[in-house]
Amino acid sequence: MRPFLLPLRLPSISLLLILIFSLACNLPGFLLPPQSDSPEPQPATPTATSALLFLPTLAPTATPYPTVLPATSIASGERALSNGDWEQALQEFRRAAAAAEDPDLQAAALLGEGKARYEVGDYRGAINSLEQLLHDYPQSAHVPYAHFVLGESYNALERYSEAADAFLNYLAYRSGVVDAYVLNLRGDALLAAGRYTEAANDYRAALQSPSLLDPLSIQIKLARTHALAGDYQTAIALYDDVYNRTSSDAVKAQMAYLKGQAFTALGQLQEAYAAYLDAVNNYPTAYASYQALVILVDAGLPVDDLNRGIVDYFAGQYGVALAAFDRYFQKGGSNRATALYYYGLTLRASGAFEKAIKAWDTLIAEFPEDRFWDDAWEQKAYTLWNFMRAYNAAIEVLLNFVQSAPNHPRAAEFLFDAGLVAEMDGQLQRAAEIWEKLEPQYPASEYTYRGVFLAGISRYRIGDYNGALVLFSRALSLAPNPRDRAAAYLWQGKCQKALGEDANAQVTWGQAVNIDPTGYYSERARELILGQAPFTPPQVIDLAVDLEGERRQAEQWLRSTFQIGTEVDLSGMGELALDARYQRGLELWRLGLYDEARQEFENLRIAISQDAVNSFRLMNAMLELGAYRLAIFSARQVLNLAGYDDATSVSAPLYFNHVRFGLYFSDLILPIAQKYQLHPLLLFSIVRQESAFEGFVRSSAGARGLMQIMPATGDEIAQNLGWPPNYTTADLYRPQVSVEFGAYYLAKWRDYFQGDLYAALAAYNGGPGNAMAWQKLANGDPDLFLEVIRFSETRDYLRGVYEIFGLYRRIYNRTP
Repeated sequence: MRPFLLPLRLPSISLLLILIFSLACNLPGFLLPPQSDSPEPQPATPTATSALLFLPTLAPTATPYPTVLPATSIASGERALSNGDWEQALQEFRRAAAAAEDPDLQAAALLGEGKARYEVGDYRGAINSLEQLLHDYPQSAHVPYAHFVLGESYNALERYSEAADAFLNYLAYRSGVVDAYVLNLRGDALLAAGRYTEAANDYRAALQSPSLLDPLSIQIKLARTHALAGDYQTAIALYDDVYNRTSSDAVKAQMAYLKGQAFTALGQLQEAYAAYLDAVNNYPTAYASYQALVILVDAGLPVDDLNRGIVDYFAGQYGVALAAFDRYFQKGGSNRATALYYYGLTLRASGAFEKAIKAWDTLIAEFPEDRFWDDAWEQKAYTLWNFMRAYNAAIEVLLNFVQSAPNHPRAAEFLFDAGLVAEMDGQLQRAAEIWEKLEPQYPASEYTYRGVFLAGISRYRIGDYNGALVLFSRALSLAPNPRDRAAAYLWQGKCQKALGEDANAQVTWGQAVNIDPTGYYSERARELILGQAPFTPPQVIDLAVDLEGERRQAEQWLRSTFQIGTEVDLSGMGELALDARYQRGLELWRLGLYDEARQEFENLRIAISQDAVNSFRLMNAMLELGAYRLAIFSARQVLNLAGYDDATSVSAPLYFNHVRFGLYFSDLILPIAQKYQLHPLLLFSIVRQESAFEGFVRSSAGARGLMQIMPATGDEIAQNLGWPPNYTTADLYRPQVSVEFGAYYLAKWRDYFQGDLYAALAAYNGGPGNAMAWQKLANGDPDLFLEVIRFSETRDYLRGVYEIFGLYRRIYNRTP
């Protein structure tokens, strides 16, 4: 299933609800934006822990479901769809359908009901609703979109021919807008239906229509369609074309393998074997090469044992890989160094650590000029400390490399790594001494500042505050950017504080504050001056935002800043309305093809990056549409053109900051924040950091949705909560589910770590086991906690959430 994220307007300043939470529960008072478009306002239920002090009484209604206009129910249904609340959406659309008399509203309600039924998995019910729309309101503007959702519903039921017909009906109404995208989908349905000629025609038409789809991916499907139809010569020609045009080894291997299959079908076995050998010999890391290798071996054809071993290693077939390498050595193969390197990797993967080290030792001794020479040193050290827990031996390996090849391009890296291994083993004095060698030996290295800084951290941890103070002073002179200078100042101040020099510490932290305003270390230094803990929220926040009024002020600022005449209309889209990317993006968004829509909009955003007027227009359009990430980036684009950096942008017109650090999905985030006793600004900050409020996003690691929950974590949370019903991984794209899961998971670890938000956030991003180890090393010092985090991703993540929280705090703070 895919999420429907429909246009979602931010609430206006009217009908303000005021909630003030008790300071005792660490949720200061804040003002909520109104939920005026909801027919059924549901106040939060006070609990023993929420300490709700004041909630205005809403006007009573005569019935459990107040009478509302059908248009309002439809808007509420669309909001529920955007939040991933399928059941609520279905209820709203059915209510609208029952009450509406206007044909257009009836059709809109039926379309919404069809979408909601599709999302909940009731595909036959979706078809019934959509067919009713088509039958009863054939002239409605909603008809083409009903056909598209019909196509998706038929696809879900594996009724592929009917799906293809539905997509064709959509194109009959909306031809010339997003033809490539829909033809590509229709081609997939026709292919699944076995209608190969028609599928090939649609794929060709998709390639000829304007889009940002990957043409090679479509061409591969086109080639396979010809192969399935028995037209192998055309398929081979298409595979060859993709092979020659792609830069991806994995795709090249796949094309070689598919060519081999096509040649085999033609009975041209020599050509087939040549294609398979091409994959094996030239692209050994690809899985398609392993598939080709299996065919060659089964056919009894000779394959170079070195390539065979490498292919088997990457396919996880370690036993046959070792046998291939052994044969290669016995035959006296000419590329012995490469064989030794991969032989070591295969032995390690098999658990034979000592033998792996022996293989790398042979490579190191016999082939000092080989391209794998430094990698062999690195893998040997890594095996010693990570697999064998022989930390001292690993340190010696790295130091020996530096001694043997002090001028090698990786010498400074290996010296830095030796310090890391010593620190991991708790040898803080030794780690500091190793890192201190970087500055005199490799003063220009990218590792030198970080090494000197970590040497200071190590000396601080062992109580050598004077030594640490000297090192942080050296780090200050080496720091390559304001953030690192601020970090050096912050830690100088902490050393002075530890030495009892409180006044000097305050002065030093003051220097940190001014170096990188809004940056992590500057903001943290500000808290240290005030004696505040990290993530200290304001006592009162105001979440009421008048975007319309602020937008008018922003328009005046834009005209003044960029000298734009009154003849230029800033309230509409202007020339962007005619841009094909904008038109395609809007249509794709309406169809629920959000990834594809984002690509079109993003391409447009980059193209106008030097155009303040059109960037402003695009920002407004994306905000209105609900494409919040694009609105955020477009706002930043305007500020860049006006000369605002991260520090000065907080003084830009408020509209831009309310767009960049918005209260999106507040109808979900605010009650869930209260439920789990998380400050709402913290929850907004995490969503901003994780996904920039883009619910359909998926990370390279597989995390999904607004709060980027990993599938395995989602399974665990769903089991613990017993919700949602019939949970699947696809539910992680539902904002309602993602926010609930993310808040639950963060609160779980906050409670486990006794309120330590640094540890809770580290557990959220880097895993609870790691967070436990880091918390133990930090010994209650949040600043030290950050520095002992051993994953740069988690360290950057924590800093990022902290910085965003600082900006939300600054923008929405109303403390007297």
